[in-house]
Amino acid sequence: MIMQTETEKQNTERSGKRFRLIVRSAEEAVRVIRDKLGDDARVLSVRQVGGEGLKRFISSPKLEVIAEVPSDNENESSSEMQLEDDRIVDTNSESDLQTVSPSSNTDSFEDQKDEKANHSLEVNSESENVRILSKAGFDPYLLREIQMWPTWKDIENKPLADALKEITIGLTDRFRAVNSQPVTEKIALIGAPGVGKTTTLCKLLAHEVFMNKNVPNVLKVENGNPNPDDALRIFCEVIGVTLFRESDSLPPASENNPLYLDFPGLSLSNLDDWVKTKDVLDELDVRTRVLVLHGSYDREILLRNIRSSKHLGATHFAITHFDELTNSTKLWPIIMRGELSPFCVCNGQNVTGDFSTNILNQLISRTFPEELYARGFTSYQRR
Repeated sequence: MIMQTETEKQNTERSGKRFRLIVRSAEEAVRVIRDKLGDDARVLSVRQVGGEGLKRFISSPKLEVIAEVPSDNENESSSEMQLEDDRIVDTNSESDLQTVSPSSNTDSFEDQKDEKANHSLEVNSESENVRILSKAGFDPYLLREIQMWPTWKDIENKPLADALKEITIGLTDRFRAVNSQPVTEKIALIGAPGVGKTTTLCKLLAHEVFMNKNVPNVLKVENGNPNPDDALRIFCEVIGVTLFRESDSLPPASENNPLYLDFPGLSLSNLDDWVKTKDVLDELDVRTRVLVLHGSYDREILLRNIRSSKHLGATHFAITHFDELTNSTKLWPIIMRGELSPFCVCNGQNVTGDFSTNILNQLISRTFPEELYARGFTSYQRR
C-alpha cells in the first residue's frame, strides 16, 4: 500500500503540461519536440491519423504525437511555444487541433498562423464593417490580414462605401508590391492534372498569333509520362503554330518566336515528378516557369500546388476557371505572399479568348459582391 502511494506521488510530481503535434514522420516529430519543447520532453503516445472527407484522398497519412513537458519547465516551455510555433497545441486548453503541413517549416508556421487568426476573428470581431464583409462571403484569411493593416483602425469605423474604397486601395498597393519577374522567350506551363494547362496554352498561343503578331512554337514534353497531343496538335495546325515532340529539332527562341512547353500533369503526392521536371527545364534553359492554378480549388490545395512548385523553381502563376469563383478574395492572401509573379487569368473554356494579363483588374472586379457596392452606395447617399 505504501509503495503504491509512493508511485502515485512520483507520477504526480512528474506530470507536466501535455502537447499534441501532427507531423508527417517520426523524424519530424523528434526534431520539433527537441527544438520547441526541449530535451526534457517525453512522448506519451503516437498514432496515425488521416484527413476527413475528401482530404483523405489528396493528403498522405500523418502522425499524432502526444508529448509532455515536466512541470518544472512548464512555464518556460509554454511561453516559448506560443511565441515560436503555433503548430504545437496545449492539450489542456480548448484550442482547435492544428496540423503540421507537409511543407517547409516556414510554410507550416504561416499557414497555422492564418488558421488561428481566422478562429480569433470569428470569436472576437465587433466591427460592423467586418460583420458585413464576412456575411457577404469575404474570405476570412484576407479579412484578418486587412485587420492587421496599420490603417485598419481608420477603415473599420468609416461608412461602408469609404471602407470598400480604402480596402481596394490597400489591396492594389500590396499587389503592386509583389515582385514581378520578367518573362523570357521560353515559357513552360506546369501544374497538377486537370487544372487547365492545355486550355491556357491554347489561349496564350492565340494571343501571340492574333494580338502580338508573333510566330510561337510549342514543345510537347513527355517527362516520363504519357502526354498525348491530339487536341493541341489540331489547334496548332489551325492557327499556324508548329508543334514539336523532340527538343533537338527546335529553332532558336526569340522575342518574336517564343517557345512554349507543355508538360504532363504533375501529381501532388509524388514530388519526384516535380524534381524531374526541374532537371528538364534546367537542361532546356527555360527560365519562365508558370504554375497553372485552378481558381476554384480549395485554398489548402492551392497552397500545396505552390509548395510543390518550389521543387521545380516556378517563377509565375496563372489562374484558370476564374469565372467560376463567387469572389476572388481567397486568392489575395495567396498572391500577396509574393512567392510567384502574376502571369495571367483565364475564364471559361473558349481556347481563343477570355484571357487577360491584367490580373490586378480581374481581382479587383471580383473582390466585392455587387450587393456590397449597392449597400455602400446607399449608405453613402444618406450621409
